Parts: sequence; structure tokens; C-alpha cells
Amino acid sequence: MKIRCISNSGRTLSQEALDLGNSKNTQFPIRVGDVFNVYGQHIYKGVLSYLIIGTYENLPSWYPVELFEVEESMLPLEWYYQFYGYHKLISSIWGYRELIFDEQHHDSLIEREDKAIRIFLKRKKEIDDFSNN
Repeated sequence: MKIRCISNSGRTLSQEALDLGNSKNTQFPIRVGDVFNVYGQHIYKGVLSYLIIGTYENLPSWYPVELFEVEESMLPLEWYYQFYGYHKLISSIWGYRELIFDEQHHDSLIEREDKAIRIFLKRKKEIDDFSNN
């Protein structure tokens, strides 16, 4: 799945996305017009976000869907899905195996833990290879 950045400003976000800790003054480290491979998706507090590596980043981060439009909608072959229920902070998640089946991986990735980053980089290569063929 590929997405194109259409905004990098908090000014374009809904109140729900702002409530995740963003502000109208937030400038995201992504460049308008750039296309990104998506490595995961989650619904956190009712807001759909994409896991990507931003234009000016070396590590993955979650970005609200409102900043993008879908460029290519085909999902990688090895993606999984889990629904945790509406009462959870993360109600749904899609992505590579560890993102779904390892209960610690999602948070470890956000915390930039070495093992999680190594796993992500391995899955990133597989997804990039799939997306570029």
C-alpha cells in the first residue's frame, strides 16, 4: 500500500486527531507530495493512522490518515489483522506478523527498542520488495 502526503500541518487535522497530542501548530516531518509505503495501520482512540518512515526520519512513526491520500491500495501478502474491541485504546491493527501477534512489539517500536527496530527493518525490506515489484 502506498500513500501520498497531502498535508504536513496540524491545521488540517480533525479534533479527534488533535486530541492524540497534536496541535494546530504541529508540523509533521513529511513533505507534501512524497509517496510512502505503509508498514502498518491502527485505530487508536478512534483515529486511523499509518505506520511509515517520514521524509526526514530514519525510524517509523504513526501518522493520522488525514495527512494522506491512497496512491496504491494493494496490501502486502503477509499482512494480518486484529480487532481488540471498541473499549481498548487500540481497537484495530493491521500489518506484519509481529505487529499483530507480539503483544509488546507495537509499544516497543514506539519506544525505539533495538529488537523491535530490527524486526521492523526486516519486515520493511520485505514490504518494500513486494511493493516495488
